[in-house]
Amino acid sequence: MKSMSKRKGKNDSEYVVICREFNRPSAKIEISVIDSGVTDDLLKKLIRLRHIDTHRRYFLTTKKNYQKYGAVMKKQAETMSFHGNRNIVELGADLDKERGKNEKN
Repeated sequence: MKSMSKRKGKNDSEYVVICREFNRPSAKIEISVIDSGVTDDLLKKLIRLRHIDTHRRYFLTTKKNYQKYGAVMKKQAETMSFHGNRNIVELGADLDKERGKNEKN
């Protein structure tokens, strides 16, 4: 019985996805958060979507970090200035290419 109560208390997902979308008609950046149903299958689909629609970017972080740094993380996703932050990871980004760009600048 103890193990069942632990499972019931546990969140469905340990992760949060932050979606950054450039809304072309209004010329604004919109930030939304997916905090339920974050599965491996969803992450794979979001990575594919990122390559199809370049105006959308998806970032992954833990629920614990998001609860602590949520406003900061949303701001970082909005400005894309989060180099070196290990608490947030862009889905589908080729990190080796990104590092090369940063080193040249």
